[in-house]
Amino acid sequence: MTTASKRYALDASVLVELMAGSQAARRLATLLAEGAVEAYAARLSVTEAFYVACRLWGRERAEERLNLLLESGVLEIVEDEKLWEYAGDCKCRIPIALGDCYTLATAKLYAAKPLFLRPERELLENLERIRAWLGDTPEYLLQA
Repeated sequence: MTTASKRYALDASVLVELMAGSQAARRLATLLAEGAVEAYAARLSVTEAFYVACRLWGRERAEERLNLLLESGVLEIVEDEKLWEYAGDCKCRIPIALGDCYTLATAKLYAAKPLFLRPERELLENLERIRAWLGDTPEYLLQA
């Protein structure tokens, strides 16, 4: 990856929006293509993005879109051994989805800003716990 000034840990919802080429993800896609930001995603987030896309567009199109995203080189898939430990600790302390914990753990591991599509109730209800655990709060492509 480049020496970009901003780092993001992308949630599956953001990956789906990038795969779709949605209006919500256009600015992020541009910043990624320009190398202005670095993006990281846990393997679990990629898996979730694939199955959501598969349900939306069918397996073949989902696989094609995911491969385009992965082959673009703008996203680093996190396989670090420490990730499962951070995600488990997050899930132990914060009552949110395991996938969201993996996004937060990725953010913690890479000193990145967690990026979700929208502020969901579960995240909003636990912002103080997230801030205490991560030392930061998420950003969102779409506001409530």
